[in-house]
Amino acid sequence: MDPLAAVFPGICSLCLRRSHRAIDLCPDCEAAFETNDLTCPVCAGPAPAGDASPAAICGACLVNPPPWTLTLAPFTYSPPLRRIIEGLKSGNGLREARALGSLLIPAIQSRYGNDALPEALVPLPLARRRQRRRGFNQAELLAKVIARGLGLPHIHGRLVRIRNDPPQRSLPRSARLRNVRGAFAVRTGGRRKSLPKRVALIDDVSTTGATVRAAAETLRRAGVEEVHVWVAAKARPPGAIENAPHSPAG
Repeated sequence: MDPLAAVFPGICSLCLRRSHRAIDLCPDCEAAFETNDLTCPVCAGPAPAGDASPAAICGACLVNPPPWTLTLAPFTYSPPLRRIIEGLKSGNGLREARALGSLLIPAIQSRYGNDALPEALVPLPLARRRQRRRGFNQAELLAKVIARGLGLPHIHGRLVRIRNDPPQRSLPRSARLRNVRGAFAVRTGGRRKSLPKRVALIDDVSTTGATVRAAAETLRRAGVEEVHVWVAAKARPPGAIENAPHSPAG
């Protein structure tokens, strides 16, 4: 048992039982999360059919390479993990950020192994109007947890969203791409130092990748040479079966 659990006994956000660990997520509920296996290492979408190699890049990324190097998304955006992510965007999000961060940190360490991690974490920003309405940015909460766990710096307020666009959720990919074009900027000037050459862009979920693409392009134009994308979950492509069999999380 986690020694902190004796002092701060967690209550699972899903089943409401004691989690017996220092986060509000019990091992049984975590084991029900659907892992995102056999994926393209660049976008975390489905790997090419018939190719189980960890380095197999999907056709879409080969034809139109995105402005980032890799995507880490250890789970799919499906129940019951979806409830944790939805909770991250409501209330104050702190319990959910700690839970998702505790899942992402070992996944990051496993993915990189002895390879160098990015130099800093950059949360995907919300538009100011949406952040005022919500009271916080869920990607910012998640980035803080991961940065603390990995001992990496967390860059706040440099990447900003400069347009209040309509929500992306109901739009097709082509409309999402138009919707976020020119939506981001990097603050420069004054005593601000240049951004690191390698950064991890943090968000909760990756869907079509349109928002991440716009943000990564903005970072690259500002001098970042390599963008990695770290999210808790990847949304299934259209037409995927909702209750597909899944592998338990370790």
